[in-house]
Amino acid sequence: MLAGQELNELAERRRLLVAEAELHRSLIAWERENLRSGLDDLREARGGFKLGGRWLAGAGALAGLLTVRHWRKLWRWFPFGFVALRWVRKLQRQ
Repeated sequence: MLAGQELNELAERRRLLVAEAELHRSLIAWERENLRSGLDDLREARGGFKLGGRWLAGAGALAGLLTVRHWRKLWRWFPFGFVALRWVRKLQRQ
């Protein structure tokens, strides 16, 4: 009798895990679509600012080095970045 009960518990546990996995798959798909639409919006907003691969890689490397080297100074500018981002978004909506 105990073995049958254990099998039922294992079967129930398996069904729960399968349902959980399906939920995670659907959430990942939803997030992927949100990210894709956000990237499309970013590409549209970028407009004429097209950088080549080399320029973008060089600028990213330079920004990374500056961030690592001067992160304390950059931390003070962090709030201004948020204000600038809000300002750019307001301009895009108009």
